[in-house]
Amino acid sequence: MSFWRSAGFSAEHAAVEERSDSQLHEISLDDQEVSTPAPHQVKDNFPPAASMRQASTTMAKGASTDLSDAGTNGRDSFDGDVDLTGTSPASSTISTLFAPSLYGTSPDTPLPALHNFMPAASGPGCKDFQAAGGPIAAAVHHVASAHQHPSSSTSCASAAVAPLPPNYCAPVTSTFRQEPSAPPLPAHLHLHAQPAHTTPAAAAASSTPIPAIAPGSTTGGRDGSFLSLSVTTLLGCCEMLGHHMEDRSDIARQQDMALLARLQALAGASAATPGASTSTPLRDASQAPLFTVAPLDVLVTRDDSGRNHFHVIEINGTGISGLTNMSEEAVEDVLRSFSELGAHLASQLPPGGDCVVLVASSGTESYPPVSRTLHEKVLYIEALRRGFAAAGRPAAITNMTRLEKRPESMPPPGSGPLLVLGYMKQFRAHFMADAPTGRLLLLGRQVHAAINDRFVLNTVYQFNHCLDLAAFRGFNAGFAAGADKGVAYELYNQFFGSGAGSGGRFDCMAPSIHFRRAHTRDELVCAVQQWLATPGSRPAVIKPQGTGCGHGIEFFFGPSSWEDTAAKVDRALHAVAANYNLQCGGLPFTVCEYLDTATVHPAAAAGTPAHANKAGHKFELRIVVYRSGGELRAFPSIAKVAREAFDPSNPDNKKSLINNITTSAKETAQCGQEFLLPLCRPDTLELLGISPAELSQLCAASTAFIRFTLDTLQDNPAAFGLPGAADADADAVQSSAMMQQ
Repeated sequence: MSFWRSAGFSAEHAAVEERSDSQLHEISLDDQEVSTPAPHQVKDNFPPAASMRQASTTMAKGASTDLSDAGTNGRDSFDGDVDLTGTSPASSTISTLFAPSLYGTSPDTPLPALHNFMPAASGPGCKDFQAAGGPIAAAVHHVASAHQHPSSSTSCASAAVAPLPPNYCAPVTSTFRQEPSAPPLPAHLHLHAQPAHTTPAAAAASSTPIPAIAPGSTTGGRDGSFLSLSVTTLLGCCEMLGHHMEDRSDIARQQDMALLARLQALAGASAATPGASTSTPLRDASQAPLFTVAPLDVLVTRDDSGRNHFHVIEINGTGISGLTNMSEEAVEDVLRSFSELGAHLASQLPPGGDCVVLVASSGTESYPPVSRTLHEKVLYIEALRRGFAAAGRPAAITNMTRLEKRPESMPPPGSGPLLVLGYMKQFRAHFMADAPTGRLLLLGRQVHAAINDRFVLNTVYQFNHCLDLAAFRGFNAGFAAGADKGVAYELYNQFFGSGAGSGGRFDCMAPSIHFRRAHTRDELVCAVQQWLATPGSRPAVIKPQGTGCGHGIEFFFGPSSWEDTAAKVDRALHAVAANYNLQCGGLPFTVCEYLDTATVHPAAAAGTPAHANKAGHKFELRIVVYRSGGELRAFPSIAKVAREAFDPSNPDNKKSLINNITTSAKETAQCGQEFLLPLCRPDTLELLGISPAELSQLCAASTAFIRFTLDTLQDNPAAFGLPGAADADADAVQSSAMMQQ
């Protein structure tokens, strides 16, 4: 069996050496040189490692800049020796393109000198940068083609130290091992998105409904609340919690439940359908396992008459930070859905069957490299544990900090369900893939599912779209929409721009988002140049896929020379590559219109001393859509406020344009609550200039939009890069036959 890693993640997990407090843990490398192979395609059966090395150019170990003493000043006293990246800068195989920022940076932190970062263009000049079939197909067509034709994938990796030719595209760096074959994938783990009209075999495979966990159930907990942790969960996750956490209970207490009830009533009064509300029912029970939670980020613009218009700029997904900004009832509903997901997975396990589920958190992409809301992911672990226990299949719990220090503590294959908590970079540093089957492995265990939309998409790109997405499932199932702005924007335009019969009935929503897609560096520069040269066009924004904290976002407010545009594009690519270890630099990028959004009303802020310092600051809304049983509900959670006031005379200031709580808190060394407001409050709405009726319609539109996304996912899973019904039938038959051998 051939195993391979992507470039930048070939450090072995076998030996972990603890270092001093000013250094990261060093992951020992094997005795082979790290190679950067010549361009090649990933095949079903890889050639021997020796032949690959002969075709490669050698890069010595330790070529990357040593940052072992960097960033020690001001470090959290509780961080100690916790290894948050899984690699040592001194011994990492990450090239100098990535080495200057293993800890990560904020979007406005100056970066070191740039290296040439030019993935191959798909065509000459500026032509054909919009892929046929629309951005959804463009974003995932490699995934779909890899599933159907595993030998046809290509890479956008570029890990060169020296300048590269304009059309050079380095492949994914690979290391190889020969190990015993992994056990076949059980049929029960083929949990495909089911189309609206399934074949009889597919219908039979999905006939088992997701088990319902009743409110107040005492499964696994003394008082039945999902907000109470078991000792098992606490001990299983304890190594991850060695730093300060943010308590968002004060924000949750300020949410006005009477206003929330009023929003429901207003939706019913304004809708043409009797009994309408801000909630939307699922199409049927088959959609329940596909979705748990998605926090929609919404911008607000005002026309000349002062009327508000809402624009969904991100869907996000299960990686949500700030879950506990909501009321306890809403948080309980979200966690109950995760528990039902655990029970759903466990109920289909055969005796002795494995199911490894990863719960991934962001946080190590910026300094300090920690998440202040990691305890929310511990709640995920607890909910999943209860679900597995309710189905009679208790799950073991561990975490990546423990596994990095003691890899031998990983429970062996065949030991039953396993839940693993970790940071995204920790997981990705220790991933391998079985090349012939496309199965994902973590320290010898096959990974069956992962929770965090952005993490799943980046993992797919890490292995060059060669993972079998029937064997490795992401939750939410529509993770491409949650992690890629271009995919989300096409869905938005299809729904809200399609007339009064669907999303067009929400007149508070902007009917469309103007955007383009760029799959290479040259296409991205060209797309921006064309955008700015178009008469009457608005300023442009470029956004990468699979990132957070504002990394890789750049603004273009006027005519720009090719050189100046290229410099900003290179800065964006470099920021993503450095902070996320993504060899493709966040490509494909989305180029979209800049929206001159509303600001906190100065008069209203002056009347509230606690918010007087927010006058003139731009903001965005967060509407959390979550599943509660058989319906989608919306909770108006928070308003995220930029850390500096907007100055029209100096618009290109990211501190006044990017409303990111994590970045603002880390850059200013303040609590994240300083940059947010509880949204479900009358005084907050007055401060923002939004009426309860408008917020009610926005909530109703948000749940309807997610329902449309789930319908599209089921009716056309290939558009999201997922296997369809026919593939599901074939895979189930093959797995059943393998299990009987």
